[in-house]
Amino acid sequence: MTHNPAPWLSILVPVYNVESYLRECVESILSQADSEGVETILLDDCSTDGSLNLCQQLSDEFPGRVSVVRHEQNQGISVTRNSLLAEAKGKFTWFLDSDDYLLPGAVARLRAILDKNDPDLVICNYAKRRVFFKRAFPGRGGRMEHDQSKLVAGVFQCRKMHVWLKIVRRSLWDGIEFPAGKHFEDMATTPHLLLRAKSYYYAPQNWIYYRIRAGSIMSSLTSTGDPFNADKYDDIASSLMGYPAALQSHFGEIPKDVAYRVAQFVAKEYTNLAKRYRAQGAEDGEPRAAVKPLSHYREKMEASSPMAFEALRSEYLKRGRLWDYFLLSRALKPT
Repeated sequence: MTHNPAPWLSILVPVYNVESYLRECVESILSQADSEGVETILLDDCSTDGSLNLCQQLSDEFPGRVSVVRHEQNQGISVTRNSLLAEAKGKFTWFLDSDDYLLPGAVARLRAILDKNDPDLVICNYAKRRVFFKRAFPGRGGRMEHDQSKLVAGVFQCRKMHVWLKIVRRSLWDGIEFPAGKHFEDMATTPHLLLRAKSYYYAPQNWIYYRIRAGSIMSSLTSTGDPFNADKYDDIASSLMGYPAALQSHFGEIPKDVAYRVAQFVAKEYTNLAKRYRAQGAEDGEPRAAVKPLSHYREKMEASSPMAFEALRSEYLKRGRLWDYFLLSRALKPT
């Protein structure tokens, strides 16, 4: 009886109403992936277009290389990712959004890094429209690292929580789940993965092309024409709840740069939130769309920061970051 070895990599693709992009995504994987060592799993979350039929067609076209799973009911991106992790058999996992695609050579570069270094975590860069690359981590990279405080501080500094920029040893996911029914699920999971990675490697090349689509969550939060979405911002405010305690438990005393970078990340999210909140003000100055006061979001987000916002303002002055000081000061003004 022939025993098939477990794949070295599982590429996990959540699918929902992406018929126009799915083939390009899957073919970008299969054009460079080892047919035996890489498994590609597509999970359709009850698409209402032709995505499921296309999934099955791709599976027929590439027998043994593409697996298709389907939810019986639509459950959202978090549960879809959890289901994909449950299906994964690879030593490492790599999420890829179905409207994005891998750039040529990405899998070969990853394999070379894993074969030589075997880190727990690999971080890559990405490209997007009109931008040659987006840095996911500071520094030159290209070498094995073990300093977890540098890992945490660096990811928060670059503000790239996207799970698809991290190739992760499968065992690191044990006990970590994406929060069902919540937006910004990467912000609730990636920070905890970082605390589990005892080794990591930053590959400063573009491995993914990120497609910006109208109607996505991120476009709705950055477009000034869209109304303030209280539910989505509530999810942002809650995504890092408990993280200061996790840092304390892991490091004992939280390293100063980690505390600063995490606090800076949270404060910038609050600054953006406060700006959008106030932009929705009616003629009497009260927010039209928000159902909760701005203080509600500040309380949640400040509790998620290792530094109080006022302490961070003082730190901004010490570091000469006057623009950050000004923006945070304006965001903290009472409504």
